[in-house]
Amino acid sequence: MKKYKILFSLLMLLFAATASAQNEESRYPHAFVGLQGGLLQNYNGQDLSRNWDPMAGVQLGYYFTDVFGTRLQAFGSSWKADLGNGDEFKSKLGSIDLDVLLNLSNVFFPNRNNLVNVIAVVGAPFELIVPHTWVDNYARCDANGDRWNPGWKGGGILELNIAKHWGINLEGGVNYIRQDNSATAGNDKWWPYAMAGLTYKFGYKKAKKAAPIVEEPVVEEQKPEPKPEPKPVVVEKKPEPKPEPVAKPAPAKTTQNLFFKIGRATVTKEHAQKIDEIAQWAKDHPTAEIALTGYADKGTGNARINQALSERRAAAVKDALVKKGVQASRIAVDAKGDTVQPFAQNDDNRAVIVLGEEK
Repeated sequence: MKKYKILFSLLMLLFAATASAQNEESRYPHAFVGLQGGLLQNYNGQDLSRNWDPMAGVQLGYYFTDVFGTRLQAFGSSWKADLGNGDEFKSKLGSIDLDVLLNLSNVFFPNRNNLVNVIAVVGAPFELIVPHTWVDNYARCDANGDRWNPGWKGGGILELNIAKHWGINLEGGVNYIRQDNSATAGNDKWWPYAMAGLTYKFGYKKAKKAAPIVEEPVVEEQKPEPKPEPKPVVVEKKPEPKPEPVAKPAPAKTTQNLFFKIGRATVTKEHAQKIDEIAQWAKDHPTAEIALTGYADKGTGNARINQALSERRAAAVKDALVKKGVQASRIAVDAKGDTVQPFAQNDDNRAVIVLGEEK
């Protein structure tokens, strides 16, 4: 029992480590081709001594989504069995399989670009057997028998994405072949197999980048300089001095951008100066209101996670301003998730945009 717990823990750590591998360009849908090689063995009810024999195949498939795909796989093998009387029975096997693929990694860790993918396989093989040593009732088929045999297939694939277009896969499973010809009726076959292969992926669709939001420039309110009063027309009196120029008022609007690290929503020491500036501006403009809008980058996570992350970022900035003395009733909070990308660079969209405006 302890061994199974350790194995389960290692698998969960592997999935958690691969969940951080992400790319701005979506890798689904896509097509793929590949070569495979490995071993298979024939099991049935006959009293034969079976061997693990070499097999080789090719595959061509397409993923319609990050979870669902189909594949056409063709493979061949030459196998043999030792008969009880010392004779040897040899045969050639060819099979064409139509498989359905289910990517379990993208079901449980939906970031679409996992480093390791665990894929379930269910298929329908169509098999052709050509015996070249004929041995009475042990023959796979006779001269008048039907050599084509349908069946069912189940298995799994462990795929390692070593590059954008290349992957290494380990596949294992079993083919169940239904045999209906008169010579061997009821003698169904079980073909366990194990293969390794190399896959080339192509046909990716480029992700569309959201147009950046252009921030409105902050316009300072300008007031005309006061004109000096006219000099009195009295010779005995000295001209009155020019009045001191009136200091310009603080800007009626202010804006700040606070940027966060990937997956974080904590206000750090790096934000301290901007938080202080916003709080001071709010004190200088007691009638002003402050709007906080949180964002998350589209290249990371998914829509549900990014919406929650943008909300937490905006709430963290609000809490920091309240601690600096800004009344919570003056602060409005909004969160866009990854539905709006205000900056051209993907990483810059992990941000909270602060806009203060005097009413």
